[in-house]
Amino acid sequence: MSKPDAKRYLLIVPILLTLSACNGPSFSGPPEGVTSDRSATSATRWAGASRIDRRRSWVSPDLARTHSTFLFVSDSGTADVYIYELPTLKVVATITGFSQPQGECADNKGDVWVTDTDAQTIYELSHHGQLENALTDSNGFPDGCAWDATTGNLAVMSLFGTGSASGAVLVYAKGSSGFREYWNPKQYYYYFGGYDAAGNLFFDGRDQSGNFILSEIAQGASSARTIPLTGGTVYFPGMVQWDREKKDLIVGDQSCGDSYVSCLYTVKVGAKSGTIEGSINLKSYKGSPICDLVQGVQFGKQVAGSDNDFCGYTPSTTYVWPYPAGGAPTHYNSATVSTPVGAAVSP
Repeated sequence: MSKPDAKRYLLIVPILLTLSACNGPSFSGPPEGVTSDRSATSATRWAGASRIDRRRSWVSPDLARTHSTFLFVSDSGTADVYIYELPTLKVVATITGFSQPQGECADNKGDVWVTDTDAQTIYELSHHGQLENALTDSNGFPDGCAWDATTGNLAVMSLFGTGSASGAVLVYAKGSSGFREYWNPKQYYYYFGGYDAAGNLFFDGRDQSGNFILSEIAQGASSARTIPLTGGTVYFPGMVQWDREKKDLIVGDQSCGDSYVSCLYTVKVGAKSGTIEGSINLKSYKGSPICDLVQGVQFGKQVAGSDNDFCGYTPSTTYVWPYPAGGAPTHYNSATVSTPVGAAVSP
């Protein structure tokens, strides 16, 4: 792993100062405009105009007083991370100072890791929204992550590499600064992932032609393998998470049925392939199919995440749905997000 150049380091410093001081000056972020299509993980296939939030971070006193479970949601349009109390979805914090926050994951402590794609940085936020650590992806552009509860390792999906290189999976041993890279030779773009209870990492992405790929790095393996899918077709990568109770994968499709509708699939993984065994359809608070759930998170008998509703049925909205039933949400907040991407639950 090469060290970041001096210019990159100097750019990272003011971001760290902003995140660690909730009442300090906000990092100015990139100029107003349109984010690169290539670095966006949404199935919109175009990037929305940025409306960077240049205000200071805000944290409600309730965040420190309560022992509630929180939902962290990243918004690449405003460059914020919002923290919601579950299950009510009351906003208790807005953390500013990012560049392009996308995928998220939670670790054993309840800290949430946020991949900032444009900044080539992965930030660790505590349960109460304080900056704990920052790791650099000097070889590519991080957009997803997964925490291995068996080893304490952090896996980061790097969407694509610098120059014309493909993406990769970077594994940071116990959240340290050094990483080891893994590849699937058939895969070019790397999106979201999750570990199972045995330390096997599953992650999705696309090949250079745009075809969906589901991959696995088995515990102790030196490279990734492709998992061929039967029983259906996934058109655009979304969330990947291990359901510990049912012992199968939850795989999100941002273009379910090759349309502007998001859904979730349950996938049973075997020795050589995976089988799509069922689908979970999610509805907006108006009863319409959700347009674009980029990354959701399942916890207990619920699944949470935000609909990037570029289709215009409703405003972009953060939801809690029943799991595995899906359907109508049990709670929602339509007053916060702009272009939501990642989601993680901090217990």
